Amino acid sequence: MKKNDTGSFNGYRLAKGLTLIELMIAMVLGLLVVGAAIAIFLSNRQAFRATENLGRVQETARVGFEMMARDIRDSGGNACDFTTPVGNVINSAAVNWFTNWDQPVFGFDNGGMPTSLAGTDAIQVLSGGPGEATVVSHNAGLERFTMGAAPAHGFVTGNHVIVCNMLQTSIFRVSSTTASTVRHQMAGGNCSNTLGILPSVCAGLPYTYTRNSIMSPLIASRWYVAANGRGGNSLFRHNGAAPEEIAEGVDNMQIVYLEDTALNTSVYAAADAVANWGRVRGARIFMTLVSQDRVGTDGNPLTRTIVYSVSIRNRNL
Repeated sequence: MKKNDTGSFNGYRLAKGLTLIELMIAMVLGLLVVGAAIAIFLSNRQAFRATENLGRVQETARVGFEMMARDIRDSGGNACDFTTPVGNVINSAAVNWFTNWDQPVFGFDNGGMPTSLAGTDAIQVLSGGPGEATVVSHNAGLERFTMGAAPAHGFVTGNHVIVCNMLQTSIFRVSSTTASTVRHQMAGGNCSNTLGILPSVCAGLPYTYTRNSIMSPLIASRWYVAANGRGGNSLFRHNGAAPEEIAEGVDNMQIVYLEDTALNTSVYAAADAVANWGRVRGARIFMTLVSQDRVGTDGNPLTRTIVYSVSIRNRNL
């Protein structure tokens, strides 16, 4: 086989390969391109995780504040007139927080509520809830309200309820029901079978509620921060039964209260500094939330403290 002048053998051109230096240069350039692509991917992934976690924190705050504010706004309210005198005949109403109408709004400082996390604040509120039913008639002697058969009144034995008109309000525990009646006997957990408010609680005069009086559930709730059993903390709502986890990732909660003072001024104060809970007409909540993932500075979770102010509707008319 003879090589000709064009650099080929018998008309076949010789194949030329890469030198080792050229191959190494190509590999380095390829690694640089791949490294840049990986860096961009990781950066975008980190940005996505940070944005996603921030969105979760904001959603947690929105849900927690919305549900909590709803309870606080309604505290102390009923379906009639919140200024009417109240007679509470439920047994041990003075010690059962969920029936103690003397304190329809009350706060705890620095872990003062037994179930709350040390150093965090908590709040408890009571109000008349949705699901009102209209009274057709009231037979005080038979301890019986007639509510009408259709629609069903929805109350069951053991419920704590509020009944009111424009003259007074009474709180009692339902002793028994039928499709159209609700009873308030002493045997059902009440300290009196009369619903009057004079001369004293549980020793009141008989009182007959008029037609079109309103009966509604007594709603009680405690809001606090506690460990969730998964290595973090959450916002909980306790309604007198089992605690309910509302929002995950709530690490701290501090609350100050807007109180009308004797000098006719309003100032925010911590729960321990409130002189008269009957003059509290609002609250300011500081909620600290943390992300589930460590996507913040130096590998720490994202942390945000959000402030929300809410007024008590019945005390700001």
